[in-house]
Amino acid sequence: MLRMMQPYRRKLSREDAGTGTILIDKARWRLFPPPMQEFVVEVAGRRFATRIVAEDCCCVPPAHQHRHLEAGHFSHLLKFTPGAVIEFTQDGETYVIRNG
Repeated sequence: MLRMMQPYRRKLSREDAGTGTILIDKARWRLFPPPMQEFVVEVAGRRFATRIVAEDCCCVPPAHQHRHLEAGHFSHLLKFTPGAVIEFTQDGETYVIRNG
């Protein structure tokens, strides 16, 4: 089911920038496809296939998951440094990613 989303903004952490991924806040998981399902993003007018990866974690109890969007293959088209703001919007089934 396609859900149109309000813009979602995330400030990149040092870990995001270093791994080429974007952490998706748990409250926003429902806005994205389930982990490991490919979907299309548009960055700087170019389209890329990507996916969300779920990572089991126990950084704080109880055990839980973190979800990251794989962005390493298009991060060079964005300001992808710690503190940079990334914005997601949706255009039909395509997620548009830009600096926000």
